[in-house]
Amino acid sequence: MAHRAAALLCAALGIACGPTTDRARYEVGEPGLVTFRNELRVPLYLGGCSHFDYEKHVGGDWVSQGPDVFCIWEGLAQVVPPHAAVSDPIQAREPGRWRLRYPIGAGCSETAPLDPANCAVIESLTSNEFEVLDAGCVVSGCSGQVCAEQPEVTTCEWLPQYACYRDARCGRFGPDRSCAWEPTSELAACLEKLGAAGGPIPVPR
Repeated sequence: MAHRAAALLCAALGIACGPTTDRARYEVGEPGLVTFRNELRVPLYLGGCSHFDYEKHVGGDWVSQGPDVFCIWEGLAQVVPPHAAVSDPIQAREPGRWRLRYPIGAGCSETAPLDPANCAVIESLTSNEFEVLDAGCVVSGCSGQVCAEQPEVTTCEWLPQYACYRDARCGRFGPDRSCAWEPTSELAACLEKLGAAGGPIPVPR
């Protein structure tokens, strides 16, 4: 009962033991940091694989956009001792209003995943809202294969791997926050697969 009361108190207070981002505004592709602080006198627990999901404000509702990582195995719940903090990197996604949702547990087992079967109670906390602004990067080139700060004119030959950029994100993903395609494993795999069949792989920009 004490664990449940503590978790409910944390959820009610929100900011006292909730996650906060290091800024209120980011540009697309900009890295940031979110910190979860446990200001209670009992341990709290976070998920063992991904600590949070992104939520975007769409049409008046908060819609889950998933975590940053794909979890094949949940992992063991991570304990956050009283008055301790855990920080995680975040990556600003497309423009809009965002927040992060953390499932937190109290009275959990450190040798099992974060789950109602292993915890006295599980509550959900959301971070502060933050805004993601257009990064000022544009997609151009004859085949939409260039991500840059200004439109660029290219020759119009078609290479099969250019199709990989249709589902890729253009933003501040390059060195020193220059405009570049987001370097995801999906993009790399697509370029490797189609590049092998269609000629040299262009360097993502």
